Amino acid sequence: MQYQIGDFSKISRLSIKTLRYYHECGLLEPKRIEQDSGYRFYDGESLERAKIINSLKELDFSLKDIKEILDHCREDRELLSHMVEKLSDISRKITDFQEMQRKIEAFIQQTTQVEEVEMKESNNEIIIKTVPEKLIASVRFIGRYQDIGNYLKKIYKACGRYSCGNPFSLYYDNEYRDEDADIEICLPVKRLVNIDEVMSRVLAASKVVAVIHRGPYETIGESYKVVFDNINANGLKVRGPSREIYLKGPGLILPRSPKKFITEIQLPMD
Repeated sequence: MQYQIGDFSKISRLSIKTLRYYHECGLLEPKRIEQDSGYRFYDGESLERAKIINSLKELDFSLKDIKEILDHCREDRELLSHMVEKLSDISRKITDFQEMQRKIEAFIQQTTQVEEVEMKESNNEIIIKTVPEKLIASVRFIGRYQDIGNYLKKIYKACGRYSCGNPFSLYYDNEYRDEDADIEICLPVKRLVNIDEVMSRVLAASKVVAVIHRGPYETIGESYKVVFDNINANGLKVRGPSREIYLKGPGLILPRSPKKFITEIQLPMD
């Protein structure tokens, strides 16, 4: 039994445009073409070939790969090497998509957290509060303050999907240092993550005196002056390490003006 292209289109669930394209690329040729009218006719063998093409397309094989399979494979066992290669390709794609998922989840969470702090405490308002203990993933390093961003990227890459709070830095020096600063960059997480340099631990609860700084990091010294003036005026005793919580920092994808940065400075108290 032979079918005109329109009828075969309905039977095979392939559009006439697709059938014509498959003909042009040699993937599914008509059984015969009427010389006078140019009509294409297909038969039962064409239908079987169309079913195979559809099955392989559902497995994400390209038309080029499908043509090679149809030209060289006659039974399932001859498909094995193609299936093994396709499985490996799919596994790589799954890994890539999982990495994309982690990055998107981290972006959504951090951006949501940024929105939540937009209307919080005003600049230079002194706050005394208790910060509860939290599980963190962190990297401690000796270097420059400018290196923090690079280490933060490593932490997000290792555990971005498990993050559950704003990133922050712990500063173990009692002074500002141009070089060789002792810094621990941290990210609150939902579960233990220990990958390469990134290690997890519980950061103990602490009573802190805090202040919100709005603006670029270069001017954060002005907010440190405010908090130290308050500490000295009230005879408070503080201890290290100091903390800087990045409530709103550089954009993860689109750039953000440093004027819009929001950082909370926390100094633990005895």
